[in-house]
Amino acid sequence: MSNPAAQYDLHLHTYWSYDATAQLENHFKRAVALGVGCLAITDHHILDSLPDVVAMSADYPQIRTIPSAELTVTTSIGAVDLLCYGFPDDIGPIQPVLDAYHRWQQETGAATCAGMQALGHDYTDAHRVELLQSYRPARTLQVQGHTHVSNSIQREYFVERGFIDSGDQYRDVMQQAKEHVDWPLYPAVDFVIPAVKQLGVVVAIAHPHGYFSQGERTRMDRLRLECMLDGIECAHKGVPAEFTPVYRAYCVEHGLFSTGGSDAHSDADIETTFAGHGGDDAWLGELLARLGN
Repeated sequence: MSNPAAQYDLHLHTYWSYDATAQLENHFKRAVALGVGCLAITDHHILDSLPDVVAMSADYPQIRTIPSAELTVTTSIGAVDLLCYGFPDDIGPIQPVLDAYHRWQQETGAATCAGMQALGHDYTDAHRVELLQSYRPARTLQVQGHTHVSNSIQREYFVERGFIDSGDQYRDVMQQAKEHVDWPLYPAVDFVIPAVKQLGVVVAIAHPHGYFSQGERTRMDRLRLECMLDGIECAHKGVPAEFTPVYRAYCVEHGLFSTGGSDAHSDADIETTFAGHGGDDAWLGELLARLGN
């Protein structure tokens, strides 16, 4: 880690995320080893891991867990990742939102195959299922269906199959594939965020440097209002260290909380980056105050 361990890590993934392989308990074990007192498992697009998180929390009573998710939404500037903290036990009222994300993952996977086939590449749904089964536990596929594939794994596969000559060409071939199909958009921000906020959930923009156009105030104001932001992830590996105080000052100015997270996706990430985001320990109190505990 480039920074000493903070008292919290509020951006973590497990194998329930389509692009992650981390074992849930390893987050808790690492927290104990480092003396970290608060975690938020923020799996992509879903709350499917929440029962596992609740059960695991009972085995680690010294660690506070905040029921959370990272929900990507379509906004006026395109897709934006939002960290949503503080889901209640009863998430039934937002089941339509969760169903929409399951559909999006399945439709995106199917669209990728259709687009690649339109380019003349032999990438069928059967091939995609084999890839998913190579790294995703069966229980995740039983719940989520046949989702899209992790970009890193899919990129390697495209090189192996000769669809592209090197990984550097992956972004271009995916863009070409999208031009041949109706590409699914993430659920709309005005569909997702009002629904989750009705449950008392608070929302922070994740790794905001790109979304904020490197600290451009007009863009920041626009997204703060459009996404109904309560906070900003000021400390993240995707935020240059010199911009952490910039985003922190914006939080103070607008009454937002600040947060930080390692964005760990694998067990190797947990060992090397867990809680090393560099965020101030005092920020945790701001979030907990928003959540009423």
